[in-house]
Amino acid sequence: MVNYERTGLVQMAERVDPVLVVGAGPTGLTMANELARHGTPVRIIDRAPAPATTSRALVVMPRTLEIFDDMGVVDAALAAGNPAPNLTIMFSGNKKVHLDLVDLLTGPRNHTEYSVLRTLSQTDTEHLLTEALAGRGVEVERGMAVTDLTQDGDGVTVSLRTADGSTETVRCRWLVACDGAHSAVRKAIGMPFEGSTYPDEFIMADAKLDWELPDGDLYGFPSPAGIFAAFSMPGENRFRIFGNVKPGPEGPSAEYSEPTHEEFQAMIDERVPYPAKVVEEYWVTRYRVHRRGVPRYRDGRVFLVGDAAHVHSPAGAQGMNTGIQDAYNLAWKLALVVRGIAEEALLDSYHADRHPIGLRLLKTTDRMFGVIAGQNRLARLARGRLAPQLATRLLTRPVRRRLLGALSQLRLSYPDSPLNTETGSGWEDAPAPGDRAREADVLIDREPGRIHDVLRGTQHTVLLFTGLDEGARPAVELNRIAERIERAYPELVKARVVSAERFADHPTTLGDPDRSAHRQYGVERASTFVVRPDGYVAYRGHPVDAEALLADLAARLPGAASAAEAGLGDRARAQNNA
Repeated sequence: MVNYERTGLVQMAERVDPVLVVGAGPTGLTMANELARHGTPVRIIDRAPAPATTSRALVVMPRTLEIFDDMGVVDAALAAGNPAPNLTIMFSGNKKVHLDLVDLLTGPRNHTEYSVLRTLSQTDTEHLLTEALAGRGVEVERGMAVTDLTQDGDGVTVSLRTADGSTETVRCRWLVACDGAHSAVRKAIGMPFEGSTYPDEFIMADAKLDWELPDGDLYGFPSPAGIFAAFSMPGENRFRIFGNVKPGPEGPSAEYSEPTHEEFQAMIDERVPYPAKVVEEYWVTRYRVHRRGVPRYRDGRVFLVGDAAHVHSPAGAQGMNTGIQDAYNLAWKLALVVRGIAEEALLDSYHADRHPIGLRLLKTTDRMFGVIAGQNRLARLARGRLAPQLATRLLTRPVRRRLLGALSQLRLSYPDSPLNTETGSGWEDAPAPGDRAREADVLIDREPGRIHDVLRGTQHTVLLFTGLDEGARPAVELNRIAERIERAYPELVKARVVSAERFADHPTTLGDPDRSAHRQYGVERASTFVVRPDGYVAYRGHPVDAEALLADLAARLPGAASAAEAGLGDRARAQNNA
């Protein structure tokens, strides 16, 4: 904990925290975990006196599970959640369309170890991330609300109100706002939050239902009145339920309110085409849905992340997953800057990478929401009359594959990132700079493994493909380049040779005897990919040129030499003191 000098009810900061994270939802907890994992001291606060007990966000996308794998929490997430392999769309007249969601994520860009959607209560997500954070020596400080802040060239001064009513002033070099749609940090810096509020209200609940549908699936009930959906949760006949409702005669209600049991049951009676009774309500709320975003994700030494930067309709279950990806994108960059390994300009790439994603998300979820819940005549006609007739013909397996590929967030890319570089041409189907590094099967120490096993960690990773046949280069030559790179950037860069040769005995070699990894990456010639710590391609090049590779890494990690010298000095002092 920070030491403070008390003056009445005010605590004045005696030290400067490298990073202060405001907000301990999934986004803030991801941010704090990643900073700690990357070796950066972090402090995280939240205005709530205790963790929330309501489930809220529920669906965890495949890309988020890949991130959880890298963070070391995926096993806990899989154990706490349930697979969601099927979607059943129910129409009036007891007509239904059953959609199998398994084995749809195929092809090089979609291939992943986590190909099935999962339902995982936000409460469980926050719990497992909080436990992981505690394991890294960081505790969430609760009951602390931001009331004001000021910035200067060296840091941020933040005024806090604690649970007992006292105030505290803290100083940090960088502040990351993960404090949600009503962000106090965003308001304090005067950042516009432009957009609109949908006219309809939403009812959301965790409830036990008495009906004929089995547990384990996702259910949707489109009707002229709007949408009603029920997603299975752990527990017998327990479902996450949500649907849109029109405001009452007195107009829209407050931002959040609690509907009566009768209102909740009436929505179900209107939308579900057979008897369904609410047996028990574990949690129920009515809320307004917004479509808003900020023009800039960075303001000096303050970053806006997750719902603090963008809010949208729940269509597509993108919100929490997008916030986690925001944090995952920013954390490694901020860690390298705080540690003096990268220059501050690297932080501008957070906005360049993620702001276009946020804008696209607002547009796509708005269109989806208009179709599934809009009250204009065409939308009502589509849900009531056209959808039952066309659903089977429209939702073919190729269509489902494209839709799930988009929702899974595996295909999101940063084509205009300032971090992208390449040499050579004629890449055809190879992942481009800004694309997610593809998953592929390889042999690691002669045992079955995956490319993403190699990427796991906090380092940049260099993948050197030997190439095939006439375009091949001997693995032994690339092994020497890999060794040279790792010597130049100890603990900061991992280099591996993906070899199509029959034998792969060198420690830096990944075996690809069936050439599947080469096919996944779309390369036949000897080629190189530099992969960022967040798993996105930063550089691709051919032919393989050691000097070009080292020059690229030097531009990305300009402070690596001084950081290595500092690390050697620290180790020497530790040995002398032992």
